[in-house]
Amino acid sequence: MKKLKANQLGPWCSFCAPKTTRAVYRENGFASTFACSEHKSALAEHENRKAEREKRLTEADYQTWMRV
Repeated sequence: MKKLKANQLGPWCSFCAPKTTRAVYRENGFASTFACSEHKSALAEHENRKAEREKRLTEADYQTWMRV
């Protein structure tokens, strides 16, 4: 999670009602989820779920990378 700079004003909080609160934080990488100060913990939980989901190996991953 990264804090947006002052000149990056624009995205809205992904967890609040549409177009009510400006975002202060964004997720790591290509940000598609933004959060205001109140929803900082929800953004952290979203990132943790995403990391857990990407950590698992599929059968194709296993056959490709584990045999190397």
